Amino acid sequence: MITNKNFSVAMQDDLAFDVRGRNLLLAKGDVLFGNAGGAGSDFQTMNEEAISTLLGTGKRFTWSTQRGDVHITVIVDSYDGLDDCLILQWTFKNMGNEGIHLNSISAPVLALDPTWAQNLWTMQGASITWGQDFAFELPSELERENYLGHIQSGEGGGIPILYFWNRSGGLSLAHIETTQELWCMPVSVSKSGTRISFEDRRNRTLNPNGVFQSPRVMLSFHQGDFFEPLKLYREVMSRQGLKAPEPNSEDFAPAWCSWGYEFDVKPSEVTGIVPKLKELGIHWLTLDDRWFDRYGDWNPRTDTFPNGVKDLKDMNDQIHAAGALSQIWWYPLCVEDGVGGWDAQVYGTSRTLKNYNNWLVLNADGSVARNNRGLAMLCPGLPKVRDYTAALTRKFIRDWDFDGHKLDNIYTMPACYNPTHNHADPEESVRGFAEVYRQIFDITRELKPYSVTQICPCGSTLTHTLISATDQTVTADPTSSAQIRQRIKFYKGLMGERAAVFADHVELSDGGVDFASCFGAGGVLATKFIHPLEDSVKSRLHEYWPLTEEKELLWKKWFDLAAQHSLANGEYLNLYDLAFDFPETHTIRKDGELYYGFFCHTLEEQYSGQIELRGLDETKTYQVLDYVNEYVLGKITGANPRMQVKMQGALLLKLTLVEE
Repeated sequence: MITNKNFSVAMQDDLAFDVRGRNLLLAKGDVLFGNAGGAGSDFQTMNEEAISTLLGTGKRFTWSTQRGDVHITVIVDSYDGLDDCLILQWTFKNMGNEGIHLNSISAPVLALDPTWAQNLWTMQGASITWGQDFAFELPSELERENYLGHIQSGEGGGIPILYFWNRSGGLSLAHIETTQELWCMPVSVSKSGTRISFEDRRNRTLNPNGVFQSPRVMLSFHQGDFFEPLKLYREVMSRQGLKAPEPNSEDFAPAWCSWGYEFDVKPSEVTGIVPKLKELGIHWLTLDDRWFDRYGDWNPRTDTFPNGVKDLKDMNDQIHAAGALSQIWWYPLCVEDGVGGWDAQVYGTSRTLKNYNNWLVLNADGSVARNNRGLAMLCPGLPKVRDYTAALTRKFIRDWDFDGHKLDNIYTMPACYNPTHNHADPEESVRGFAEVYRQIFDITRELKPYSVTQICPCGSTLTHTLISATDQTVTADPTSSAQIRQRIKFYKGLMGERAAVFADHVELSDGGVDFASCFGAGGVLATKFIHPLEDSVKSRLHEYWPLTEEKELLWKKWFDLAAQHSLANGEYLNLYDLAFDFPETHTIRKDGELYYGFFCHTLEEQYSGQIELRGLDETKTYQVLDYVNEYVLGKITGANPRMQVKMQGALLLKLTLVEE
């Protein structure tokens, strides 16, 4: 048995194994290839050695066995300073005289122990569809592939982690390669039990003496919700060089987005809102979707920017003259090829494609690879495509004088089989994808150190290779206030306790007005209202988000609170479990004071009962302030941190030490 603190793996002769946390059996594991398992032979007992890798110092344990003609070796690594986790990797070698066809490899497959696996919640990090919950109560039946590669005309990618937990503890499975692996992390829940795996479903032939090595996976044990496994994953990736950039002060500044004006926004509408934004204390403006003529060409539209680049530069000059900053929306690595359309736009053919028609990513069957908007995709495995994207970045930031980016609909990239590219490996495009986005970030930070580079994987999770390419993650088109809060906590775990997480437009929250969820959980406030109110504008919009006099008072109140308390750049403290603690609670430490956000399931729900204020010094006394309504609830001690409250929807509290 290999043990790391409270976590252990016990290997058997056939390389099946038991997984335990705090001596509780969590799962039975195995490795399968070609959908076959079975007893092994020629089992070799454990070998132990000291190791030193990018992950640190530790011990490596090795076993091997043979199944038919396939010799299997598994290594299990335990590292100093990485508690309650073990890292596993399998190697397969064909010892026979004929090739062996493998239609799948599962390394590992885990059957969750039915005694433990009761009342489970799960976090599944793969990006599979717009609007998905990152974490949810595990249903009695579920079949989910969790493919980590590109989904044709859809999403794809994501964070390669599965996590299952209840009140007694949780088990996490993650792959820890810094490159994207085109594997699946399937989850199957039925009456016969819960089965999860890390699985390669591509056909392959293992030739005589051929060797295949699986990506490394990490198994770990945790208490509480998904924050701790994400934090551990962050540490493991950081040690290998994949780490989030240090945020700057502008990453936490509230923002307004032109998306309230939808696809046909005019520069006069953007500049016309600047005085109102100044009154509200907002100094970031985003020029959103469809300011451009064609995807891939990225020239201003002549119907909304009749003087082209001059109108766009004049718009930025007016924004900057008012002391404000601007972001530009764009969608790298795609072009129009005359197929399909989006909303009212019918795709033409981008001039970029006409000039460089051999830049496209092709699927294995020769078809054109398409993103979630049906656009043809450019191959980032080509140096010329990377150079073209770098030139666009410089044009937007240096020449047009934008101060940052909103990179939207960003998921991942498929393998490229275009024969004209002469790829040594079709996955050069997948690896190049992350390189392009890091290039965008690095160029922008070099040109403008105060810049903001936001990557939005609309409705879904960020792909892990992009962690180092963004200084502002985003809740990405949440469908509810609960999703906003959950995704803020998700990214605080993944990117860092002090990371900037854009809460997205408050208009996407429950009722379009739930600032408490956006702000109280530690998000960066944002809005997309329109102003002034004009009937001609209303008639062209699908949705209408006017800043009425009544709303303006509410908006002013919350943006003033954001300026006063600035919770977005505080330190998120993981003191509560989103699944099992109610009211749902988020805690932020800022300037030595503690802020708590308590939330019901809906804005209308009322709660009357006890709350617990965790994380206090048992020897201290604290004043409890409802800082939204400027009302002192009383005093509590760290030794008895509970009090009775009545609330509707949300209650935001600030605790201040009482001087003795």
